[in-house]
Amino acid sequence: MLNIGIIGSGFGLYGLLPAFHSLPNCQVVAFCGKQSPRLLNSIKELSLESTIQLYQDWQEMFNCQQLDAVAIAVPPFAQYQIAKMALEKNMHVFAEKPLTAQLTHAYDLVDLATRKKVTHGMDFLFPEIDVWQMAKKMLDEKKFGPICHVTVNWDFRSYDVRQKISSWKTDSNLGGGALAFYFSHALYYLEYLVGTIISLKSCFSYSPDSLNGGEVGVDLNLEFAGGATSIARISCNSDQMRHQLILTCQSGQISLENHQNITENFILKNVDNHGCETIIASRDCTPGKGADNDERVLIVKRLAKKFIDACLQGQQMIPSFVEGVRVQELIEQARKKSQCK
Repeated sequence: MLNIGIIGSGFGLYGLLPAFHSLPNCQVVAFCGKQSPRLLNSIKELSLESTIQLYQDWQEMFNCQQLDAVAIAVPPFAQYQIAKMALEKNMHVFAEKPLTAQLTHAYDLVDLATRKKVTHGMDFLFPEIDVWQMAKKMLDEKKFGPICHVTVNWDFRSYDVRQKISSWKTDSNLGGGALAFYFSHALYYLEYLVGTIISLKSCFSYSPDSLNGGEVGVDLNLEFAGGATSIARISCNSDQMRHQLILTCQSGQISLENHQNITENFILKNVDNHGCETIIASRDCTPGKGADNDERVLIVKRLAKKFIDACLQGQQMIPSFVEGVRVQELIEQARKKSQCK
């Protein structure tokens, strides 16, 4: 049985806590975050009142608890300090994306984790979705021949922009902005689906509604090692909600598209050069999901299981800090190679 502590009053509470609590071979024995009514209600709903200790200081939690692992959901500039101390105490670490706010800090964490020989994982969600895995298999098997081009269109209006909230999520220096906070997912899943990115050019757009100056839009032109190209764009200040990938291959097209949710209800569509079409609806849906339950829990649970299994077996999981560092490198390149502002 692995004893784990969770840190974070936001996604740590409504994402990580229910995901890890639901797993066998894992016991959530400590939680660090704001002592809110929502936290107390969640603890009660999960029947954790007698088995979990609550803290508001993560250092106190580390000093008072015998933890095997920690799962972190805090701003990236704070995640570095927490993850570093956890690694120094030989804890396994499951982290949110982006890994850190600075590339040098990301390198530090990978080096330390390697020296300590502990398991580390990253919460990159989309490749865990069933129809995404189907698309990956089709690409690997070259169902429609080699991939030639990828188009990504990701549009929504983030809560912090919509409400004009001053937070780290709209400050690129703290790990926020559309590129690091949201499009880090895309930088990971593009390499997962297509291969290594060898060249990129970027263009950023801004809005006064992003109070700390972080970009609300990113356009990327990418080249992959296998010869494929991509135009990938995101807007977190859009009137529409859409997450769309179009993977154009030599003899057909594979697309993933969602107009309603974050992880649920993706549609996988295949069209060959003869116009023959196949449509597959996503099977990922949280059974009996209530108004206060986050749809991402089901997908986080899959990553959490990989993490716990790897910890108990003394192995490494993917995605790990290594993939987190790679995404951080691409973020750094995109900021340095911006063609317009």
